[in-house]
Amino acid sequence: MDTAWTAALGAVQGLTEFLPISSSGHLAAAELAAPRLGFEGAGGEEPLLFGILLHVATLAAVLVYYRAAAWDAIRGFGRGVAALARGGLGPAIEADEGTRLAAAICVGTLPTGALGLALERPTGGIAGSPLALGLCFLACAAILVATRWWPGGARRLDWRVALIVGIVQGIAVLPGVSRSGATIAAGLALGLPRDEAVRFSFLLSVPAIAGAALLELDGAALAGAGEISPLVAGCAAAFVAGFASLAVLRRIVRGGRLWLFAPYVAAVGAALVIASRA
Repeated sequence: MDTAWTAALGAVQGLTEFLPISSSGHLAAAELAAPRLGFEGAGGEEPLLFGILLHVATLAAVLVYYRAAAWDAIRGFGRGVAALARGGLGPAIEADEGTRLAAAICVGTLPTGALGLALERPTGGIAGSPLALGLCFLACAAILVATRWWPGGARRLDWRVALIVGIVQGIAVLPGVSRSGATIAAGLALGLPRDEAVRFSFLLSVPAIAGAALLELDGAALAGAGEISPLVAGCAAAFVAGFASLAVLRRIVRGGRLWLFAPYVAAVGAALVIASRA
């Protein structure tokens, strides 16, 4: 692996993972376009471990950016388990912010995992079809446009909101549908404050990213580690780009301008649909 190439891949991963433009969709689009452009990959086939480490790096960016809330959720999870053992989980959730956040993440993660497994086969089909992938991009663009009329509100994060956002996150495993864009839009549509919609979207991504990395990790992945310095360069770039994109996206959502990404996403979708007819 070339260090400059892995750093570039890491930066792309960090940006597209959090900005509402679909990292999986861009990867699928690039793979579909490569043969037509006579391009077979600048750096050769990257080991599976590299992709896993990039996801871990973006996961670290979330945990560092939202470190205070993440720590509250971790401690709240412990308090929630203790309260559940005493038979008083409901009052604990109402009384403690960290426990409420931990419970919401747990509730949202359940449908995400179930839908992720159920949609595994359709995901592969969409990734291999320019028409299906383009339509998913266009659907994502429509969701982003709709946020112009979903300004958010003052609703408190509860299990109902967490469940719906978790379902949306599960559906967003489809290539071309941005996980961050869809879940933030869902939070805004349900009346969460803008900052809370962003915060919950990214904290809810932590179990999903960690779970996906664990499912992909195996002995073959570890055996294909290769050189260390390119891996480090890619992970560092993914972390820095991910952290920066989190800060940028939070500011954009605060200003009610998530829809600004819609024209770009729609253009990618339209290009794929047109290409499918060629």
